[in-house]
Amino acid sequence: MSLIVRTGPQEYECRVGVLDSLNERLNKHDIHKIVIIHGTTSWEIAQPFLSELLGSDVEIELSAFNGECTYEEVERIADFASQINADAIIGVGGGKLMDTVKYAAAKTPEVNSILIPTLASNCAPWTPLSVMYTADGVCLGHDIHSKQVGILLIEPKLVLDSPVNYFIAGVADTIAKWYESDVILSQPAHQNNAFLLMARAAALNCKNNIVQYGEQAVADIKGQSLTSAFIQVVETIIAVSGLVGGLGDGYARTTIGHAVHDKITVFPETHAYLHGEKVAYGVMIQLAYEGKWREIDQMTDFYEELKLPKSLADLKLSYLTNEQLETFAGEIVKDATLKESGYPVSQREMTNAIVELEEYIKVKSSK
Repeated sequence: MSLIVRTGPQEYECRVGVLDSLNERLNKHDIHKIVIIHGTTSWEIAQPFLSELLGSDVEIELSAFNGECTYEEVERIADFASQINADAIIGVGGGKLMDTVKYAAAKTPEVNSILIPTLASNCAPWTPLSVMYTADGVCLGHDIHSKQVGILLIEPKLVLDSPVNYFIAGVADTIAKWYESDVILSQPAHQNNAFLLMARAAALNCKNNIVQYGEQAVADIKGQSLTSAFIQVVETIIAVSGLVGGLGDGYARTTIGHAVHDKITVFPETHAYLHGEKVAYGVMIQLAYEGKWREIDQMTDFYEELKLPKSLADLKLSYLTNEQLETFAGEIVKDATLKESGYPVSQREMTNAIVELEEYIKVKSSK
């Protein structure tokens, strides 16, 4: 068994006021010149939390993120950081920005990465890998990095002031960790490996925390109420879910749910949907593939409460022909990460699962 454990950032903290300690942390790590990669609206919201840094003696260069985690954007940021002899790249924004910044830092050995997420929409701030896209938003797969994230700081008040739909997408992406990994991690051959057992425990923790606190946390962000439930779900989305793949490597990272996400991005209609929303649909396909219709019934209420897509129709893809569905299914089963996990799949059974799920949801919705 080949298992490489990549647990997470070198330094992590989540608490109210954590960004007030940023100058002290920079001094501690001998960081005096930085590049800040930022979004647009999120940057406006984040700036008040970074007032001490922005008013300090640290040399700061600002650069706006282009919106997609592409190889070209990674190279641009890495080259920029090298040209000005930056000690660190600070990323302030969402998941794709996080993926781009940590990749750029990984390509520049002398440069540290410091991540300040403004969203809790996935585990991107935690993991030492980046999901890569074309400039048009088509997923190309993921690359694993040679070094982990340097410092990850979560200010709960900053995340609380983020769009609700991104948070819901994070909830969906996180509960998927259990459904995607358990088929592999529950196999008898994996019961004697300490790290795979910890990965499975983290995946179960993801499911339990989302089931117990997820809807409350969504209500909290809607009502702008900073509660312990909200913070617990934020840390589950970003940190605990990141530990699943970090501890379990290819055996626990992703299976059908994320493979569906990666391959469905070829359809332009899906670009309007967030990563976690597409993964949510992928989980439904996985449950259909495994014949777990009772579980689908249980998940349906949860999905409808959070307005998550359950079918191709929900993703505006009901027009797909049988031939297109077969091609789509064939691309899913060829997914590199799905193959790496050892999850047994076939194109015929995948096509059947997609078609059967569509019909099942249609009938269920008509009742």
